[in-house]
Amino acid sequence: MSEKILLTHRPSEVAETLHETLRAAGFFLLQSQDFVMAARQLAERPALWLIEAELLLETPGARLVDFPRLCREQETSPLACALSDELSLAQMQRHAPWLQEILPRPTLGGELLIRLESLLRVRRLRYERNLAQKLLLAKQLEIDANRCSAATIQKTLLPSAFPHVNQFAFDASFQPCDKVGGDLYAVTQLDENQVMAYLFDVSGHGIPAAMVTVAVNQSLSPHTGMIVKQPISAPPYYRLPSPAEVLSALDEEYPLERFEKFFTIAYLLIDQHKGTVRYSCAGHPPPLLVRRNGSVERLSAGGTLIGLGGVVPYGEAQVQLTPGERIFLYSDGVTEYRNAHGELFGEERLCHRLKELRRWPLAGACNKVLEALYDFSRGGGPHDDVTLLAIEYTGRTTP
Repeated sequence: MSEKILLTHRPSEVAETLHETLRAAGFFLLQSQDFVMAARQLAERPALWLIEAELLLETPGARLVDFPRLCREQETSPLACALSDELSLAQMQRHAPWLQEILPRPTLGGELLIRLESLLRVRRLRYERNLAQKLLLAKQLEIDANRCSAATIQKTLLPSAFPHVNQFAFDASFQPCDKVGGDLYAVTQLDENQVMAYLFDVSGHGIPAAMVTVAVNQSLSPHTGMIVKQPISAPPYYRLPSPAEVLSALDEEYPLERFEKFFTIAYLLIDQHKGTVRYSCAGHPPPLLVRRNGSVERLSAGGTLIGLGGVVPYGEAQVQLTPGERIFLYSDGVTEYRNAHGELFGEERLCHRLKELRRWPLAGACNKVLEALYDFSRGGGPHDDVTLLAIEYTGRTTP
C-alpha cells in the first residue's frame, strides 16, 4: 500500500499503536494534533483522514470545520473517518456532518486494517468510475461536435437547385439519420448535350466519412477534378469518359487501404436531346427505371464497390427513355429502412410505390416515397441516410 493517511490524534498509547500499525501496513502517514494543522495537511491530498473521536467532540468549534470547502479549495477528497468503539456514525455526524465512517481502534486486532483496505478499495473504484464517466462525457461531446461538423459539411455539398436541362426534370429528397452518413448526389451539365447525374454512399459515419465525401465530390466536379471531363489537345478540347471509365478512375483514386473507406455509386450520363442514358453502378443499389406502362426495370450493369482495386472490370449499359419515363437513384437507407419488427422496406415495396406514383408530379414523388417509409416504420427514424434522386424525361423543350 502507498496511500497517504492523515491521522489527527492527541499523543497517547492509542496514537502510537495507530502510528506503528499504519506504518507497518505500508501507508504513508501524515500526523496532526489539532484541526488547524490538519487543515494545512489536507493539501497533501491524503486518501483517508482518521480523527480521534474524543478530540473531535472536545474541540471547541470543531463542528464549524468546513471540510467540503477545504476539499474544493485544495482539490482533494479524502474519506473522513472517526476512531471510536462506542459512538455510532449518526451520533458523530450531529457534531461533524461531513464524517463518512466510524472505524474501530487498533486494539481490535486486524479489524481496523481490514476496514481501511475495504474503504480504500471502494474509494479507488469510485475514483475510477468517476474518471471513466468524465472520459465518456468528453468523448461524447467530441462525437457530438464531430457529428455537427459532418452534418454541416454534408449539407453544404448537397445541391440547392438543379440545372435547367431541356426535356428533363429532376427532384430529390434527403433525410439524414442522427449518425450523419456519407450520402451525396448531384446533377451537372457537362456540355450542351451531356448531363451527369450520380448518387454515392461512403461507408461509415461522422467526420471521416464526411472528409471522403468532400474528396469524392471534388473528384466528380468538372471544375476541380479531371475524371468526368478530361482535357485533350484537339477540338472540342475535352472528352467525356464513359460511366465505366469514371468508376474505374474512382476505384484507382480511392483505394481502401489508403482511405480506410469504400463507397458505392450509381453514375449516369444523360443525352438531353436523344433521351438516352448510359450508366454504371459500383456496388450501389441499382437505379430503377419506371416505364410509362408501369413496369419497373433494374439498371444493374456495373461492378463492385469503389476501393477494391479493380478486382472486376466495370461494365455499363444504355437505356432509351420515352417521354414520361423516370429513373430513380436511391441509397440503401431506403430499402433497409426497418419497422418495429426489424422487417426491411425492401426493393419490392419501393418498386410498387414508384409504380403507383408514376403519374404523380415528379416534384412530390420523392417525398411520397419518404412518407411510405415513415408509414411502414410507424414513426420510427432511419438508421442510415435516406436519399432519393429522381430523373424524368419529359420530351418537352422548356424556355
